Amino acid sequence: MTDFMTTDELIRQLYKQRDSDIGEKRQPEKTKKKIKFNKKTIFWIVTGIAILHILFITLPLVLPNRGINLLGYANVIAIPNTQELDEELYQRVVTVHPFDINDIEVGDKVIVFGRFSTEVYWVETVVEIREDLGEMDTSFDGFIRNTVQIEDIELKFVRESSFIGVIYFTSSNLRGYLVMLSTHVLILGLIHYFFINEKRKK
Repeated sequence: MTDFMTTDELIRQLYKQRDSDIGEKRQPEKTKKKIKFNKKTIFWIVTGIAILHILFITLPLVLPNRGINLLGYANVIAIPNTQELDEELYQRVVTVHPFDINDIEVGDKVIVFGRFSTEVYWVETVVEIREDLGEMDTSFDGFIRNTVQIEDIELKFVRESSFIGVIYFTSSNLRGYLVMLSTHVLILGLIHYFFINEKRKK
């Protein structure tokens, strides 16, 4: 004789089967770890960048070679040859790198010191190279040619410096470096005081 299930038993069996099917289909949820950038994290990131920048401007100050930075460039004050000799001449901060005769061609610009009985750097264009004689002709205005010994040229003109280059040049001497260092410390101190200091908020 066949045993029949009562209505209550049948309902309970259906519920168990449904719960079992749902459990098999259910997959564990993957939790994604989100990186939270709070104010303290951002502050320490900015502090790390500031420390790297301070190291970058410190090395040229303590090392020789006329303040040449880690990228092989330096900044000096010179008179660019984009001006006319018969007008008032202005000095600019220019970006340079060490002179190499093998990297020089006619038309390139070099830095010449003491032109026209002055005590400043001048940007001049190379007109002719006589490497066998150890000399070259340069010109400031394109008309007057001057002969200069190759061994007396130390820098090659790259471009007029940007605002960042001007700041970098300022920090290449001790006074400017101390001002730059103080500015970094002041800015980081203000950020910490107004945004990080929990005691002040309480």
